[in-house]
Amino acid sequence: MDPSLLADLRAEYAALDTLVEAHGASQWCAPTPAEGWSVADTIEHLRVSERAATASVREDRDPLSGAPASHEAVGRDELLAAWREARDATLAAFADVEDRDRVPWGGRRMAARSLATARLMETWAHGLDCFAAFDVPAVDTARLRHIAWLGWKTLPHAFAVAGVVPVAPPEGLRIDVVAPDGVSAWSYGPSDARDVIEGPACDWCRVVTHRLRAPQRARLTTRGALGDQALSVARAFL
Repeated sequence: MDPSLLADLRAEYAALDTLVEAHGASQWCAPTPAEGWSVADTIEHLRVSERAATASVREDRDPLSGAPASHEAVGRDELLAAWREARDATLAAFADVEDRDRVPWGGRRMAARSLATARLMETWAHGLDCFAAFDVPAVDTARLRHIAWLGWKTLPHAFAVAGVVPVAPPEGLRIDVVAPDGVSAWSYGPSDARDVIEGPACDWCRVVTHRLRAPQRARLTTRGALGDQALSVARAFL
């Protein structure tokens, strides 16, 4: 698999690891903006998800299509070590496959590269919850380009989940966003598209991960009815 994607995935893991390692067990009990979830719950969820990803790639098995994995009640140090072990196994599994190899996930098959991108997306999104729980500002990076792309790529799925019939094929929508450095531009979709979403990549990524919560408002603008629809249904996750 593309080493640069795996390097970004590793870096996203490390950013969240640095945050949670700096806080003790009592602080891991802090509630996150995700209702009913503490920081510890979040890390446990990520641990389980990494193990599922490894099973998908290594064993061609979809743990998400059967009974949910059981969560283990362990202490902060044990949970941190288990999450580290699980994500290392995920990285090793991805390193042994090609970008376009198909793997099972959530009842369907997808490219291994897409699953790796989804792991980065989920780590970042749940990481935002942990940063908020500790009242520490999150720093957006160029790694958001993967999530911005995934948010565009998954639009057909997002419309299907929402039960909304798009006014035009979702693949025809163009996403033009500005990277966190305020200079670089990222674009996805046809260059001659009539329907466009524009604005900061950080807002687009928060919209597609459902991390832009009231009273926050996305600084995104749309051209065309498809863009308005897409903003209302976008989701980069199952």
